[in-house]
Amino acid sequence: MKKEKGQLGAVAKLAVPIIGAVIVVAAAVAYICLKLADEMRYNEKWKDYDDCGWH
Repeated sequence: MKKEKGQLGAVAKLAVPIIGAVIVVAAAVAYICLKLADEMRYNEKWKDYDDCGWH
C-alpha cells in the first residue's frame, strides 16, 4: 500500500506543474483573443468616422 502511494505522489509531482502551465497558457491565449476581439469591435464601431477626422 505504501509503495503505491509513493508512486502516486511521484506522478502528482510531475502532473501538477504541467497542468498549471497548461492553465496559464490557456488563460493567456484567452486574454489575447478577448483583447483582439474588443479592439476589432471598437474599430468596426468607429470606422465610419475615420474619413471625417473626428476619430
